[in-house]
Formats: sequence, C-alpha cells, structure tokens
Amino acid sequence: MASLTAGAVLPWLTGGQVLAAEPNGDLVIGFSTAPTSLDPHWHLVAQNNALAQHIYDRITHIRADQTIVPGLAESWRTVDDLTWEFTLRDGVKFQDGSPLTIDDIIFTVERAQNVPGAIFNMRSYLSGKVIEKVNDRVFLVKTEKPNPIVPDELATTAIISRKHGEGAKTDDYNSGRAAIGTGPYRVVQADLSNRIVLERNDAYWGPRPAFARVIIRPIPVGGARVAALRADDVGLIDNVPPSDVATLEKAEGFSLARGVPNRTIFLALDQERASTPFVRGKDGSEIPNPFRDLRVRQAFSLAIDRKAISERILSGNGVPAVQLAPEKVFGAAPDLKLPSVDIERAKTLLTEAGLTDGFKVTLHGPNDRFIRDAAVVQAVAQMLARIGVEVEVETMPASVFYERATSGGENGNSAYSFFLVGYGSSMGDIAHALRNVIHTVDKKRGYGANNRLHYSNPAVDEILDKAMVTMDPERRATLYAEASRRAIEDIAVIPLYHPITVWGLRDPLRFSGRDDERTLAMDVQG
Repeated sequence: MASLTAGAVLPWLTGGQVLAAEPNGDLVIGFSTAPTSLDPHWHLVAQNNALAQHIYDRITHIRADQTIVPGLAESWRTVDDLTWEFTLRDGVKFQDGSPLTIDDIIFTVERAQNVPGAIFNMRSYLSGKVIEKVNDRVFLVKTEKPNPIVPDELATTAIISRKHGEGAKTDDYNSGRAAIGTGPYRVVQADLSNRIVLERNDAYWGPRPAFARVIIRPIPVGGARVAALRADDVGLIDNVPPSDVATLEKAEGFSLARGVPNRTIFLALDQERASTPFVRGKDGSEIPNPFRDLRVRQAFSLAIDRKAISERILSGNGVPAVQLAPEKVFGAAPDLKLPSVDIERAKTLLTEAGLTDGFKVTLHGPNDRFIRDAAVVQAVAQMLARIGVEVEVETMPASVFYERATSGGENGNSAYSFFLVGYGSSMGDIAHALRNVIHTVDKKRGYGANNRLHYSNPAVDEILDKAMVTMDPERRATLYAEASRRAIEDIAVIPLYHPITVWGLRDPLRFSGRDDERTLAMDVQG
C-alpha cells in the first residue's frame, strides 16, 4: 500500500472496527469494480470517473440527471460561433493550498490529450480547442468549427495542478505524488485493488460533504458485497446483484436506489481485417473475416434475444437496447424498433453469405465490469449456437480485458475479433457515443476512441461531422438520430441492453442514484 501522507497513522487501519457510516465521520463504500488509476485522464470508465470526481474538479459539472451546471467556472457564454467565454470562481485552491490558475487549465487540456499509454484518449472531447487567457479569472475557448457542446465536453476533464503534474506520469498519480486536485476530498492512502481512503478537503469551495472520511473497498463478488452491507462492514454498495434485489428491498434497515444509465452494453465485431485472429472454419482452417459481410452481422443480430437477456439473465435489471443510448437521451433515434428473434432468417442469411455450416469464433468479455457480464457472454454464445455458429467464451478481469481489447494485438490493434463491452453517454446526449464508438478512427481529432474494431462508414461519418457543428438543437438532434439509424441498420455494433444500476444502502443513508453510474460520497446523506 502506498502511503500518500508521510507519517499518517489512521485509526481505522490499526485493527479497530470501522463503522460503515457515521455522520460527519466515516463512510465505507463497496465498489463492484476496482479503480485502475488515480490518473484522471488515463481511462474514462465509471469506477475511475467516480474516484476522480472526489479528488478533482471540472470546469463544468454534470448533475445526477446529466444536466450541466457551474463547476470551477461560475458562468459561461458564447461570444460567437467559434468562441466561448468562461469565468472562474474566485479563490479556488488546490489541496496543497496553491491557487487554481488558468495556466493549470491550459496545462490540463494539453496533458489530457497526450497521456502515454492511455486506454481512452481525451482528444475526442478536447481536440480543436485553444484556450486563451483574458485575465486571472476569464478565459476563452476558441474552436476550429462551431461547437454547440463545449461546456458539456469540459465537464469530462478533471483539472490537475501544473505544479504537480508537469513531467508527471500515470505512475506518479497512482503513487499519489501528483494526485492533487481542487475537489471535495483529498487522497490519504490508496491501494487501488484493496482500499482507498479519502479525507474531506475543508477548504473546498463547494458544498461541504456529509462525511469527513470516505473508505472505498473494491468487492468484485456480488454476494460478498451484499454480505458486507448486511454485516455493516460497508454502508453503501453499487451494482446489487439481480438475484439479491428483491430480498434486500424487503429487508428491514436497508433501502435501494436505482438509475437507468445512459450506458449501452453491446457486441463489437471486427469489420476491418481481412482475416481476424479468433475466427476459424468449423475444421479449424483460416477463413476470410465473415464480419465484413452485412448478412453475417444481421444474422448475429437476429439470433440474439435481447429480451431474454434483460429479463432472465439480469432478472429484469436491464432494458433491451436498439441503439447506443436510451431513447430518453438527446439525439437518440426515436423510431428504432427492437428486432424480433428470427432463427430461420438468420440461418438463411448465413447461407447467402456462403456460411451454411457456420464457423467458429471466440467471444471475449470482462467478468467483473458489468452485472452478470460473464453470464451474458455465455447466453450470447448459446443463442448463436442455434444458427450453427460455434462460440468459445473467454472472460477476464476488466483491467486485463480493456488493455487487450484496445491495443493488445498486432500493430497496436485489438487482440480480439468479437467482444462484449459497454459505453456510457455521460454528457446526456448521444453525440459522443456515436463519435467514439461509430465514427471512423481519426486519432488526430480523437474520433473513434472506443471504436476498437475499426468500424467505418463514410456516410455515417458525414452526418456526424455535420451534426457536431450544428448549433441549432432541433436540427442537431435530427442529424444524430439519422446517424444512429444508419449505423444500426449497418450493424455497426449489436446493442444488447441498458443496465439498470441498483445501489444498496443501510439506514439511515440516502442516495438518489445517478444516470452516469457514479457512486459519489458527496451525494450521500446520513
């Protein structure tokens, strides 16, 4: 365990029992997935984002309902179609006492786009923006093209200290040396796979959190997480297993919070390589990549019963998906229908594609990232077997899976051919889901950052490019809906479901849940 405060001796680490929640004292939270980094720009996933939001602030904040509100900036306005003006709060300080400056913001925006080895490159949110200092509190964001969602995009980026971050690597953040923010909590000790201790920052500019200390315990096994809650070892857990929801809801002394996040769990298929590493003929021979044929992708989509996954595998804690965001999200296509399962039509499509006997493929996925993710992968394999496709399943911890899925193969490409993954539209619209998952990979602009298997459709790109510079909201929503519709018709990916996130709490704690799946101590009341 790395000690982040020299000489600190913490009473709850000396063997004494820790109360799971003590007003103005300690709050112990059980995370279903261990954070993988204290570097807020290295990998944007829910558990990392949640941890980072305790430590670092952003220019703007996204509320639980995904609306944008002031953060480090107290106000903003458009000067013209290519210029936004932001005014910082007065007197904000980092946790070491040094003042927040516009130089820190300029440094952050540059650094976030150039983190060596980053699993998610933040150019998708920050490219094409130039920050100009006007005075100590006012800065301009100049864009190459009209950009209607600059405040939304800045809400994705944790502001770091130039003083501590200059020359710092991801390891320096993970050790705590550079993990200095302006957020409501500061890091005291961190062992990312075991225990993270945060202490309230009493100099924080915003509302005072209810708890003086927060202890985050990664507990990946669902049953163990529920047991810890029942034993009062933790006061709050995320991702209550579907099999425990009804029982915990009826149990005295506990409550549940729910949210339908803007996340979609989907299947990605390699549509780029002529020969893909985990596809073979039934006899084991190498065959041309079948996923490049639309008929094969359509057959897979028709074979998968999304309702059964949501109702049976997830015990009702999922909503069948037809696109990369729920219909409530701005820009989602309102008229897409859930495809009916049609095994015979799927078999016919495979025959038309010259694959009457099917083929072999390995389906990869995480086994600790989403609720019952390994069970979902197994269910998909069984469904595809009904159309003659022999599917081998391989699941692994998310920390291993994401690195291999992103750049573990030849030439830095994905190591896989077919995998289950998720994406959350954390800004309350579908724009970045389409830009990051569907748009042709363009590293310079940061597009396709999560398009790990390199789907590409120039017609969809053209619509997206137009939408992203359209200032009129109604017209922009129409363009995004058309891009989503075309991508789904082309089976860019196979959406499966939107998970329903369920949190469990011990009385008297209260937490309303969040659409971005983040478990934040600042939102918990004792």
